[in-house]
Amino acid sequence: VMSINDLVAFATGTRFAIDAIHMVTMDKKLASRTGLPGAAEWLQVRGYRYAGDEDAPVCATEYYINRSFAAVGRLLQRHTGPIFPLIEDMFGQNITDVHQQISATLIAQSLAVALKVKAGSAALEVRRTYKTADETIAQVTINTHPASRFQHSMTMRRVKT
Repeated sequence: VMSINDLVAFATGTRFAIDAIHMVTMDKKLASRTGLPGAAEWLQVRGYRYAGDEDAPVCATEYYINRSFAAVGRLLQRHTGPIFPLIEDMFGQNITDVHQQISATLIAQSLAVALKVKAGSAALEVRRTYKTADETIAQVTINTHPASRFQHSMTMRRVKT
């Protein structure tokens, strides 16, 4: 994934099964994990992303959608692709910037059974922060990938000076 368009292609090639949708208020722990301001209300969407007919999910996914765009939640049960294009369409916004951070973590007990791995096993957590042209955070996603199901690959080229 090298561009915002690549994110659309990646998510479109998978199926997102929603477990829960509700409003949450950022406490200190969640604010630290998401990078969002504390005490603010966000629409939380949790579930699992599957590739093809695979039985085990690729990852656990959490979305935190800005309260200003929370009405998008009404469409999610019938929607299979990425959420940010819905925000763009419904609210006339353009997502112009996505910051991605990849961190090592351990699988929490609460995710282990659904991800079909042992609690405490290695995982990679990918946090993406989606911003509009006016720098508003539209959504934050956190994907927890069991280590055996995640591979990051990139090619670097020498720049001639």
